[in-house]
Parts: sequence; C-alpha cells; structure tokens
Amino acid sequence: MRITVYCGSSRRAGEPYLSAAAAVGREIARRGHELVYGGGRTGLMGVVADAVLAAGGSAHGVILDAFVRADVHHQGLTALHETTDMRARKAGLDDRADAFLALAGGLGTLEELAEVLSFRKLALHQRTIVLLNTAGFWDPLVELLERFVENGFDKPAVRDYWRVTDDPSRAVSLCED
Repeated sequence: MRITVYCGSSRRAGEPYLSAAAAVGREIARRGHELVYGGGRTGLMGVVADAVLAAGGSAHGVILDAFVRADVHHQGLTALHETTDMRARKAGLDDRADAFLALAGGLGTLEELAEVLSFRKLALHQRTIVLLNTAGFWDPLVELLERFVENGFDKPAVRDYWRVTDDPSRAVSLCED
C-alpha cells in the first residue's frame, strides 16, 4: 500500500510532533507499505522519511524542481519525482496514493488535506483520509468540519470521509481500512 503523508517541513516543529512523525515512518515500513510525501528533508517531512528508510522501507518524494534547486530535497529516497509546478506536485502525490495521512503542518498541509477532502466529497476518489491528531492538533479543523454539517453546508455523510486518531500505529491501521 502507498500512503501519501502530508506534513510540515518547518525546522521549528517540536515534540510531540517529531516523535509522532518518526513513529508513523517506522510503522509504515514495519507493515511493508510505501511512503509517498513531499520530498523534503526538513521538519516532519524529513523525520518521517528518515524513519521509513532507517526501518528498511521505501520512501518516494514528489517535489517541485525549484525545491531541488534550493537544495531542500531529501537525497536518500527510494525515488524522487520532480515537478515544474505545485499543481503537478499535488497531482503526483494524489496519483500515487492508496490512502492519505495528515500529520501536523502549516498552510501547505492544510491546503493539501482540504483538496483531498473536497475531491472525496465530489466522488473523485474513495480513498481513506486519516488525521493524526497529535496533541489535539486537528481538533479545530474537526470542529470546523462539524460546523459545515451543522449549518447545512455539507451533508452528514461527509463525516465518513475522514478518520481521526492520536495514535501513530492506529493511524497507519486506519489507512489500511
């Protein structure tokens, strides 16, 4: 199974997010799955990829060619796919995914997650979307998603589009469902 992981690349990410990213990476490798992610070497991105590789797994990056020129890409990956623009990068992450797993991150992570949720609503895919809710990170988003339903902007059925857990091992298990 190929699990596309969305997460932050910030060097300022602290505990417990770094530990959760490492645990996810180890679990992906332990179960024989492949990591697909944004191809960076810093922040949670770098941690999850390093953990997969250290555990003998496969890590595939999809990265903007400008990021490679800026030398922020991970150089030890199983495969690195370069794209010329961000839309192609997101499509490359999507095309390679059997499931999606969102760890903590910033605007880029939120944007990627919102897109796959929206595409699920539009029936463009039926893949699993999991939020790893480390330290309650995704609580405000889950509350907002609930607000969409409560105020009639989305049907109650959208609640079936995502799963939430604070346990890294369980997050990978949910991707398998």
